[in-house]
Amino acid sequence: MAISTATPRPTAAPTATEHRGGLRLAGGRRQRRPWQVGFGVALVLVSAAVVGAVFQSSARRVSVVVAAKSLPAGTVLTPGDLSVASIPASSPITAMSAAGSSVLVGHELDTAVYAGQVMVKQMIASAPRIAPGEQVVGMLLKGDQMPSVPLVAGDIVQVVAVPQSGQGSTVAGAIGSALVPTATVFAAGPAPADQAQYQASVSLEVPAADAATVTAYAAADQIGLTLVAPGSP
Repeated sequence: MAISTATPRPTAAPTATEHRGGLRLAGGRRQRRPWQVGFGVALVLVSAAVVGAVFQSSARRVSVVVAAKSLPAGTVLTPGDLSVASIPASSPITAMSAAGSSVLVGHELDTAVYAGQVMVKQMIASAPRIAPGEQVVGMLLKGDQMPSVPLVAGDIVQVVAVPQSGQGSTVAGAIGSALVPTATVFAAGPAPADQAQYQASVSLEVPAADAATVTAYAAADQIGLTLVAPGSP
């Protein structure tokens, strides 16, 4: 009796993914999903934007008012007491811009400051103080009764007796006589709207003994002011 056997199946050649010891190796690289690629790109862009913003913020600088020297509490500020410095725009300090230095001049420090310290409004006394033995006199002035440069608080002026227009004498005394050799501008600003003939409203801190005389001349419109250099006798 004849015995038939099945034809043996051909053995397939080892594939490129089979190792010689019978171990199978990975056949290719693992592919990233699209959302992972997008997330990575977005993260890089956000990081770059943050770094750029920080750099630009640190590069921008602003000019602010600082103390030019150490000053004790009670000092009435003059332009020479203040200076300008540059700080980063991102600084958390609430400082005054350099353009606001005129706001501080003529005001009294409520606290001591050191040289280079950034000035803020909270350092200024809430209300100006009048020196002992002094009084404040207000007056309205025309353009020919004061210097052409604007007066500001803290300026030192001389109070001079002048005649009214068309008159050759003052209410008392000689024309051109100094009523007060040195007086301090306590406040200055434009004249009221209903006083169009005047240019400025000025308040002067003068010795109490001269206050009545200055008031009388001011009421008669016979006051003239000249600007005096600080420290002049």
